Amino acid sequence: MNRMEELNALLAEADREVPALEETLDRAYAKKKKRTAQILLRSLGSFAAGFAIFVLLVNFCAPVAYACSRVPGLRELAKAVTFSRSLSDAVDNEFVQPMDLSQSANGITAEIAYLIVDQKQVNVFYRLSSEEYPILNADPDVYNSEGGYLHHSLVNYAFDLERGELGNFTIDFTDGDVPERLICSLQVWASDISAGPPEPVTDRFPEFEEIPEPTYLAEFEFLLEFDPLFTAAGKLYEVNQTVEIDGQKLTVTEVEVYPSNLRINVRESESNTAWIQTLEYYIETDRGIRFESGSNGLIATGAADDPYLTSYRAESTYFYDVEQLKIVITGAKFLEKAHQTTYVNLVTGETGPLPQGAAFESALREGDDWIVSFRADWTEGTPMHQLFQHLYYDPEGNEYEINMWSSTFGEEDENGKFTYFLDIFPLKDYPYDEVWLTPMFSYRWAADTEIAIIVE
Repeated sequence: MNRMEELNALLAEADREVPALEETLDRAYAKKKKRTAQILLRSLGSFAAGFAIFVLLVNFCAPVAYACSRVPGLRELAKAVTFSRSLSDAVDNEFVQPMDLSQSANGITAEIAYLIVDQKQVNVFYRLSSEEYPILNADPDVYNSEGGYLHHSLVNYAFDLERGELGNFTIDFTDGDVPERLICSLQVWASDISAGPPEPVTDRFPEFEEIPEPTYLAEFEFLLEFDPLFTAAGKLYEVNQTVEIDGQKLTVTEVEVYPSNLRINVRESESNTAWIQTLEYYIETDRGIRFESGSNGLIATGAADDPYLTSYRAESTYFYDVEQLKIVITGAKFLEKAHQTTYVNLVTGETGPLPQGAAFESALREGDDWIVSFRADWTEGTPMHQLFQHLYYDPEGNEYEINMWSSTFGEEDENGKFTYFLDIFPLKDYPYDEVWLTPMFSYRWAADTEIAIIVE
């Protein structure tokens, strides 16, 4: 059976009706969302290092256009995945499971249109439409086929979708494989494009006002069943090579290559004096084709109870004729083990060791809340800057959590380039004058010579 016959068979399969779910799903393990103006934090049993997604609609390359001409309906999908080289390559190679799942409620129709799924990741593409609401949003959740908790990470890309516009989100599995089936829930709400921004309670820091939970207009639940043709796709390379990065030892244990992403699994030496918080690298094939780090909203993942990252993500080489890969490490950010937390006096501005290039800017009290600001060196090509992690501690060692922050551009030089940025965040219901913050990193490092790891 060739690829076109396989896709036609999948299309025929999608015409079958999915049995209705007759009972309410058990939500015992569902977690409450924390919605903020700037950043959405999700806690799903493992942590994922993500980045701000800026979707750039670029011109199609000729092979993609050719593939779309052979498979009706995939042209819109190719437009929706131009932000991801891996997903664009998957569409180009017709590695797509078409779906035809549709439900309607309260004047809203939700449709699951396509899946790009492999052994470790599910990329869901859906549409929302309504005659009454011109702009719609969906908050996705994922459960196992019985409606219980499913260990995963989720990255949602789509906001303020126009009628019939294709939205998408990624379900990522780090510790296990994609199951044979799962339940996808879409909670739909509307954006009021005529109302304008809400009136802030305070006129000084309106970006940190609490944002109420949206009023959901409808909830849809789809049973997604995955074709084994796609979920079996993946390649594993044993590596077990150790390199030294600024005096710290890093072992690349294996490389996993899937259609949707490439994973570099690593282990840091227990004798290291610092943890690697960010690894800068690229991948080059034996044919000279370069692939960048980061894939589908994820940069790296790690276990929730470990302070270091265990797997880095990159764009995938799966659809290329590759005999050898070269991982080229160009830089890193380190967090010194001796400085996992740092002291800040919110009144005097006195601090302990801060991330390289950072300095205390201000701290303003509003009742029992503080608005804290740090200035730091501008990093070119980084749209969102963050100096501290979300946990902080009071003088008695009690733990608190930051669930929103803002990154603001600083002044420009004579050439129109920004010279610094401000990292601003609130400490809610925090009556103390002293705080212990958790830095994202201690210092930066750049390679003087090429550090390469060969994968064969």
